[in-house]
This record gives sequence, C-alpha cells and structure tokens, in this order.
Amino acid sequence: MKFTNMIAAALLTLFLATPGESAVENGIGYKSISTEGSFETILFELKNAIIDRGLKIDYEGYLQEMLERTSQAAGSVTAAGNKTPYLNARFLQFCSAKLTHEVVSANPLNIAICPYVVFIYEVRGRPGVIHVGYRKPISDRSIISRKALAKVEALLDGIVADAVK
Repeated sequence: MKFTNMIAAALLTLFLATPGESAVENGIGYKSISTEGSFETILFELKNAIIDRGLKIDYEGYLQEMLERTSQAAGSVTAAGNKTPYLNARFLQFCSAKLTHEVVSANPLNIAICPYVVFIYEVRGRPGVIHVGYRKPISDRSIISRKALAKVEALLDGIVADAVK
C-alpha cells in the first residue's frame, strides 16, 4: 500500500507542475533541478556560476555525442529507436582547492569526491526542459568529514541554483 501511495504522489507531483516552474529531484547520489529554457543559455549560466566563484572548469564532457558515436558498438538503442535519449547532455568537472584540502584533511578517502561534477541535459521527449544537477558528496560517519563535505554540497547546490535562476 505504501508503494502505491508513493507512486501516486510522484505522479501527482509530476502532473501538477506547471510550465516554467522548477522541479527538484533529490536522489540518493544526485540532486537535479529542471527548468524550461534554452540548453545553450543554461549551459552558459552553469559555466558562469562556476567561474564566478573563482573556480576553473577542468573538463567538459560531451555525453550525448559520446553515446551517439558509440551506440552501434555498444548495441544500445532507446525504446524510441534513438542512439541516445538526449538531445543535449554535458558534464563539467572542476574543483575548489580550499574545500578539497579541508575534505581530504578530514579523511584521505574523501578524495573520491574529486573532481566535483555538475551535469546538464535535455531529453528528446521533452525538448526545452533542461535538467541541471550534481553528484552528491557521500560522507563517512565522521563529523569532521560530514561538515567538510556539506560545504562542497553547498557549493554545488549554489552553482546549480544560480544556473537555473
């Protein structure tokens, strides 16, 4: 019964969202905000949100292009017959030296969060709906690690929020 109620609530939330509103999806390993707009414009805003914080984008990954290029070799086609579900999909890697020093000083295993990754995508089935998010830092039980990684998550959350304003 609880599972049915969860599905009903999720569907109700999906159908009640009106165009132009942002929808937040907060999963176990990620957080994503969806909004309406131009992929290129929101990508530009995402890059600026990183750069405006004094950070350097180390790498821009072209996920949609990679999936299209490798679809035949991987034997992967979507249910609709496309090589990828995306119209556009990118990810950006970057790091904050200050926060990373704090995080790895708390626990050397926290290197796993580096580099920080934010993503942006648009699916074929909903052109103009842009999803922007990040991979969440996962912490051990240490209070010091949790506090340090909370700062990284706050940084990522702020970057994504600025991109979809």
